[in-house]
Amino acid sequence: MPTDTRLLYILSDLAYIAKLVPAKKAHDFVLSDFRQINGEFLDENVLLEKNLAKLFSKLEEGSYKLVLPDFLFTSTIVNIEMDDEEAVKEHLRTKLLPELGINDQDYYLDTTVLSNYKGSFKVQLTALEKSVVAPLAKVLKDLPKVKIEAISPLSWTSKSIISLEPSVAILQMGNHLFLAEHYIGVDQCYSVEVAEAANFAETVQTLKGAEPSLQTVYLLTNSLVDDAIKEKLKETLPVQQLSDLASENEKMPSYVRQIIEASAKTFSIKEFLLPQFILDKNYELKAEVDKKEDKDDEMDNLVKPAVVGEAVLPSPITIPATSQTEVVVESLDDEDESEEESKDQAKVELSKEVEVEVEKTADSIKKSVETETKVAIEVPVKNEEKEVDFSQFANLAIDPSVFDKSKKEEKGETKMQDLPEKKLIKNQDDGSSVAKMIFIGFLSFVVTIALGVGIGLAYLQWTNHQESTKPMVEVEPSPTPVAEVTATPTPLPEINKADYKILVVNATTKAGYASTVANKVKAAEFISVTPQNAKGIYEEGDYLLVKEDNPTNQALLKELETATGLSLTLSTEISKEVSGDAYNAVLVLGQ
Repeated sequence: MPTDTRLLYILSDLAYIAKLVPAKKAHDFVLSDFRQINGEFLDENVLLEKNLAKLFSKLEEGSYKLVLPDFLFTSTIVNIEMDDEEAVKEHLRTKLLPELGINDQDYYLDTTVLSNYKGSFKVQLTALEKSVVAPLAKVLKDLPKVKIEAISPLSWTSKSIISLEPSVAILQMGNHLFLAEHYIGVDQCYSVEVAEAANFAETVQTLKGAEPSLQTVYLLTNSLVDDAIKEKLKETLPVQQLSDLASENEKMPSYVRQIIEASAKTFSIKEFLLPQFILDKNYELKAEVDKKEDKDDEMDNLVKPAVVGEAVLPSPITIPATSQTEVVVESLDDEDESEEESKDQAKVELSKEVEVEVEKTADSIKKSVETETKVAIEVPVKNEEKEVDFSQFANLAIDPSVFDKSKKEEKGETKMQDLPEKKLIKNQDDGSSVAKMIFIGFLSFVVTIALGVGIGLAYLQWTNHQESTKPMVEVEPSPTPVAEVTATPTPLPEINKADYKILVVNATTKAGYASTVANKVKAAEFISVTPQNAKGIYEEGDYLLVKEDNPTNQALLKELETATGLSLTLSTEISKEVSGDAYNAVLVLGQ
């Protein structure tokens, strides 16, 4: 009995993560959870390991069926004239595959006999080079709880919705269209950008000429692609649109929903002969060993640089399975913006901490200065409590001979009775008087300095207070008369709308917004208008991207504002969305 199915689509410019639950009918599934991750995952035919690591870190634990674009695979039908099926297998093993350079060691390979008519065997050959998905195996080593059950090509997964008659199917996923010729198997796979949808009409005409049995062209696209292809193929083949164009403006395009639900059904029915490759993890290990051995001689004497790890990505959002699909659109660049915001916040917090420390230090210095000043001023106050008796030096100052007489008395040269009776005040120690004089002089110096500092500080404070209380008189300068000059606006040139190729890109999460605005632009007589998702990241607003700012592009800006009712900002960063001369201007919808 079918169970829940998880599908992972990895395309050039985005990835889809889908969970489907069984419906009431057998082998039917209903989309339950859906997430779109915008980002660059493929560089031509190479998977980008760094972005894969970010993508897989967003996945919930469990098993997934991986769907990759057709151009990464070799899908073709070959005709072999042999007697029996065993001879066909032998021919494939010994001749055809070796001639094509395909082997089991370097390729995932699936060969199936589709039909046999009078000794003519049609054989389906599907191959995928192991080195293409080697980065995927490397990423999964660090995620043991995320498993890839099978790897399959995109056009094959739509077999359950495409008729078994010889036909052509065109699928729209992201910014690309995928064409394949269907019968029992799949052949002639092509891929172009949505802007080049008209080229597929010529491809279908070529296929019809080579295979007259083709009956129908099946589309799973938006209305713009539908119109472009039907108009050119109305005389070649009937074109049948399988998606519901009436629900095109919903959060999730109907063609994307139908492709995903058809894929789950195709995986569940073995009769569709869907190639399903199991990831060979040992191939990646072998490739790493070979690469290491090749570089051992060169790296022996080199010091390996330290590798800085990636920033830890946020945990994936878990969405409960419900009957109502919840659409989540994310971008790999959001994480870089979050990291920059956290760095800015850290800088702000660090700046605040520095300011607080500076204030604390200033307060500490201020208190220290006040304390030292207070101590310096209070020193003489404390010493004034002990008054110095200067009278002990009076006799020496009035009659210096007393000092000589005292010496004579000590030596016995003068008798006490010969001296007049006079009360003398003598020091206990002859050297202490000199020390006291020095001490008094030092105290006088300290008191003088302290008083000078205190008076100076008081004067400065009083002066600052007086200056701050003085009223400020504002002097208004007399206005100088200026002669008014009326600028004559330069008239904008007229433009030929048929000469412009306009690309309308959706930088919001509103599904189908680009198609809606593109229809308004086409209604304003612009002939070549193409909608798609935006590649770049923009601030909120609507923009017109051109190569240079000139009067002609200013005129184009006014025409598009009138056609869409939007207020557009002119920018010369058209290279963010397109390269070369594919488009004259890009209309970015960012709000």
